[in-house]
Amino acid sequence: MEPQAVQQVFFNHIKNILPHHLSIVDEVARLLNISNDSAYRRMRGDKPLTFEEVQKLCVHFNISLDSIFHLHTDNYIFSVKMVSAVNFNFELYLKKMLADIEMIRSFEGAELYFVNKDIPLFHHFQIPELAGFKFFFFMKTILSYPELSNQKFSVEKIPESLKTIGKKIAETYCQVSSTEIWNIEGIDTTLQQVDYYRDSHAFEKREDVIRIYDCMHQVLDHVESLAAAGKKYPLFLNENWGGANYKLYNNEVFLGDNTILVDAGSFKLAFINHSVINYMATRNIDFCNHIHQSIQNTMQRSLLISSTGEKERVRFFNQMRENINRRKRVAEQMDY
Repeated sequence: MEPQAVQQVFFNHIKNILPHHLSIVDEVARLLNISNDSAYRRMRGDKPLTFEEVQKLCVHFNISLDSIFHLHTDNYIFSVKMVSAVNFNFELYLKKMLADIEMIRSFEGAELYFVNKDIPLFHHFQIPELAGFKFFFFMKTILSYPELSNQKFSVEKIPESLKTIGKKIAETYCQVSSTEIWNIEGIDTTLQQVDYYRDSHAFEKREDVIRIYDCMHQVLDHVESLAAAGKKYPLFLNENWGGANYKLYNNEVFLGDNTILVDAGSFKLAFINHSVINYMATRNIDFCNHIHQSIQNTMQRSLLISSTGEKERVRFFNQMRENINRRKRVAEQMDY
């Protein structure tokens, strides 16, 4: 392939993965600190890119040259942001999550696929108390925040910043079509976290425990309503809000791993969960296509319980509700 054609292939790849509201010329000029005219000349292949310029563009757009030029290797490039008590900023974490879902929404026809081990965090944001509990658990128990070591969780101490940005995240998520593959045990991750705090008296009072179990009921009620309608809308709005399409599958074969795939045609992005709260992300087309095929195979072995399949849908959600109720009855008998 001629050098000029190589650069054109490279820039065509950037154009395909760039959100539609952004100009590739403006972005390239800004990143390389050059004029728009100089950016055009590089995009046409009239002026060769330097190694430094290629490196800047690859890092910013998370590009693997192997995948662009079909150099088949077993190596893939992932972007990783490790969350720890040292570098974790709660508000910045939420803003990054919001920016990611807004970026995904910008691609026409984008579809989110979830293979769930736990209820997706986007659903938790429908209810501030539940989202607050999850992040308190992450910071106190998973990340071991020193300032939280002697603190107990209270639903009355949910930061207003969480409520505000959580509402925005929930609304934006409801504007992106999604397919979720659940397993009846998927609710157990959060239930085990609540049970652990309940049994170790890490809630300020019994009413806080009861409230979180009730919040989980609310989440299930809402997701069931989304599945019945085949459409998404925030819990704090009504079903006439006009959100994106929603499909829900019950997979009885295996428990998922919280893998997320974004499929917008020419743009694909995979998120791989690790270490409870962390994710690795890649746009490598070969890897994303592999994940997409794996998800399609899982869907073929799962039961669609959204829009149709009312009997199976009711049975599915009632089993999870009873799982919550058993634990709630234990909490109601405990002394605090």
